[in-house]
Amino acid sequence: MSTTKKTTKTSTSKRTSKSNRKRSSKSKAQKWFTVLVFIIVAIYVAWYVYTNRYEIIDIVKTENFATDEENYAAIEAEEVKASGKVETKTSEDVKSTQKAPVKTEKPAAATKKVVAGEKGYSFDGDLGYAENDPLFFGNPSDAVEELNANTNYLMIKDQYTVSYNDELLIPNWVAWHLEKDDMGDSDRMDDFRPDPDLPKEWYAVKKADYQYNTYGYDRGHVCPSADRTATKGDNSMTFLMTNMMPQSPDNNRIIWMHFENFERELVAQGNEVYIIAGPYGKGGTGATGYFEEVEIKMKDGTIRNMRVPSHTWKVVIAIPDGKNDLERVDSKATAIAINVPNQQGISKNGDWEQYLCSIDDIEEMTGYDFFELLSDDVEDALESAVYIRK
Repeated sequence: MSTTKKTTKTSTSKRTSKSNRKRSSKSKAQKWFTVLVFIIVAIYVAWYVYTNRYEIIDIVKTENFATDEENYAAIEAEEVKASGKVETKTSEDVKSTQKAPVKTEKPAAATKKVVAGEKGYSFDGDLGYAENDPLFFGNPSDAVEELNANTNYLMIKDQYTVSYNDELLIPNWVAWHLEKDDMGDSDRMDDFRPDPDLPKEWYAVKKADYQYNTYGYDRGHVCPSADRTATKGDNSMTFLMTNMMPQSPDNNRIIWMHFENFERELVAQGNEVYIIAGPYGKGGTGATGYFEEVEIKMKDGTIRNMRVPSHTWKVVIAIPDGKNDLERVDSKATAIAINVPNQQGISKNGDWEQYLCSIDDIEEMTGYDFFELLSDDVEDALESAVYIRK
């Protein structure tokens, strides 16, 4: 009798021990499963943050932005305060500083009649802009500040001048003058935003419209941020979306950037530089593949298409610092043109020289007329040559 009880007790103890081992084993498996899930989630989060880092940075930096005009006014007011002056500027004051160019007596070479653009806008060729104005040597597409000129709309800012295309939602070209006084110690503002100076009837592109994760194009500056660092206000103005074009990362961050650096080197060597740049063609390859347009969904559900260019081009004339620029530009002046494919994988070493061409080549491609105020013999000599770096 006692033997039977002992056997039963032993059997029960074994079953209990075995059950405990099973529960312990199951508990360990659950713990390891939880750890594995946590690791997978952590890896995914890290991957997502890395691949979306540029968009996240932009969102964080502009999260607390007020309206565009208020922000610009605040920047200007801060600079005035720092300088020791008593006056402050409102947003309306800032807008009023974007004044029309100062006209000078028009040279004889500018008295010709010019016919503009693809829609046939025309105006009398009054091209006598002040020296150092971006359009001092001419208006490449004869852009005008008229509402019906929606594919060739002139926008004059203190920092640069734009011909904007409301149908393509990108600039046709941007022109600016670069000298030592344009560059200082201002931080990069990174305040990408719509341009408040566009006609209210038009759609103003927003920074989020580029949809990098989907299309893979940078918001590529035409007039570079680093060319306008004298003040925070000047730098901020380069982040208006009318100064942007969809650029492949390898174009924008490598070739385009290295050529921009070279332009600033020319200035550091004692030159002043007149620059015009813009997009051309249709269809480029970004970080996520080939697209011809970026689709932007409107509030009413309709779609607007922003053009993705096939190439980005730039033309440059550099002359030693001085006055009477029109008289000083001769056939020996430095004239440079580049035409860069808007593609990934075009270059990893920043070799922009492989994309050199003549200004005539860019004129033939775009239909624009650059530097038209130069005498015909000087213009012909400069625009037909392909630059050779010394």
